Amino acid sequence: MQKYQINDQVNKKQNTGLAVRTGSIAGTIIEVQEKLNKIGRTCFYYTVRWPDSRTSKHAQHILVPTTQN
Repeated sequence: MQKYQINDQVNKKQNTGLAVRTGSIAGTIIEVQEKLNKIGRTCFYYTVRWPDSRTSKHAQHILVPTTQN
């Protein structure tokens, strides 16, 4: 099931060894791709544009929504 849509704000999970925390910089989803894994289940991958204009592609389980204050 797809969790995020284009223009959603997300953070990336960071594994610190003892715990998993989220990054402090929010990125914006600019592209969604569906791929089938080896057992035929659909997996979602998202291209994220970060504030410094870099882009990166991440699996859905690596991203968390930003909290809106």
